[in-house]
Amino acid sequence: MLKIIGKKAQHIFLFAFILIASNKAFAQTNDTSLPRLIEKNGRHAFLVDGKPFLILGGQAHNSSAWPALMPGVWKSVETMHLNMLEVPIYWEQIEPQPGKFGFSLVDTLLTQARQHNVKLILLWFGTWKNGSNHYMPEWMKHDAEKYPNITSKTGKPIDSPSPHSKATLDADIKAFSAVMRYLKQADTQHTVIMVQVENEPGSWDTVRDYSAKAQKLFEAGVPADLLKPAILKALNIPTASKGS
Repeated sequence: MLKIIGKKAQHIFLFAFILIASNKAFAQTNDTSLPRLIEKNGRHAFLVDGKPFLILGGQAHNSSAWPALMPGVWKSVETMHLNMLEVPIYWEQIEPQPGKFGFSLVDTLLTQARQHNVKLILLWFGTWKNGSNHYMPEWMKHDAEKYPNITSKTGKPIDSPSPHSKATLDADIKAFSAVMRYLKQADTQHTVIMVQVENEPGSWDTVRDYSAKAQKLFEAGVPADLLKPAILKALNIPTASKGS
């Protein structure tokens, strides 16, 4: 037993030494730049305010970020001694009407995270959430012609947004950009260290969209940009490929 404890102690000491060495190697003073991943001398580090940040994180349930549910989430964060929480933010709550944005949910998360001395990773529930559009604003769901869902091979409507709708893409870009602009002004102290864009895009009960628009795209040639040598090389595809 003493040998086991001694071995663990050695590992803990070595880990602590590595962290100290990493801090000396990567640390910068008065660095207010955005959190980022860097590489230096063959080693990598995630920097927050210029210093290596070791994430000891947890993820909230995908419907737990509403203010009434957050006290229970923070209790779990404290129990597990976390220094980071990944938590979703919802498009439907941020843009309840077209072009009218509200960030009360973001403000609540920022305030509470700072009170608990915890960093945040925000998960954008935009066009997709687990393959569905359940957190898309209500006004978009009521306009299926402009913001369509997928059509299955048998013509059945699918509970998944079509990836071929430019109107949906443009609306998502506009809303997500508004969130990022707000974070830039409201979170200069970098409580938010990362943002995940979308969550599990995909479809239910069908391998793809079989709508007329989607089928036309599917039957067309491969876009020229995807056949560029650099792209093919990155995908480990022979550069002589022509696509089909």
